[in-house]
Amino acid sequence: MRTAVDVLVIESKLFLRERAAVFFTLLFPLFLLFLFGAIWGDSPDFYGMLVPMLSAIVTFSGALYSVGLVLAYYREAGILKRISLTPLRPRNYIYGMIAHRFLVVAMQSLLLLAIPVLFLGLNIRGNIFTLLAFLSLGTLSLLSVGGVVAGLSPNITVANAVAKVIFVPLMFLSGAFIPITMYPELLQDIAQINPIHHYIKGLQAIILEGHGLTDERGRVALLLSLLVACFIVSRKTILYFEER
Repeated sequence: MRTAVDVLVIESKLFLRERAAVFFTLLFPLFLLFLFGAIWGDSPDFYGMLVPMLSAIVTFSGALYSVGLVLAYYREAGILKRISLTPLRPRNYIYGMIAHRFLVVAMQSLLLLAIPVLFLGLNIRGNIFTLLAFLSLGTLSLLSVGGVVAGLSPNITVANAVAKVIFVPLMFLSGAFIPITMYPELLQDIAQINPIHHYIKGLQAIILEGHGLTDERGRVALLLSLLVACFIVSRKTILYFEER
């Protein structure tokens, strides 16, 4: 795992050198926070509803486009195959890259949460460690979907198409854009198996209602199952063919 840590450090340094990327990665979600807050933010608890929605958007978009499409390109271009000829194993490179993406997305989510808490009067009613644990699990689970997209797509063109097909329906059925109670009953039932919906609702329940992990054990089990399933599929489809 030492080499995976090295990859994490290198990826982080490369990211920090791109000042434009750092600026837009961290500040664009804040722009959305202030924009929606200026329109509808009539109480501090509004931000307790909004922050999980924005966190889901940046996390899932990062999963598909910063993980899924990048890994698909690396496979198509033969980069992972060339890495397998060096002392660095492809799995360690992928683990390091995903760890870097996890830190970036977690930083976005924590920044989105910190601004309302420090300046807009939002009170987190749940335990902070419970919040961080659920946020970490949800982030890893959603990021793991990107590995499945890359593993099952023969090239980056297909991966891009799959990402678009997945992103729009799942986000609209998550409650991030429109409350699912406004949808027909059939779509509401489908939304109940959408992991993004449970990620949002779990964070909202911890922030606004003070729930613990035991209160949200159903959502925890669903996100954990997604993480394990996606890890197995990604390992079989990406790592198996690159390391054999």
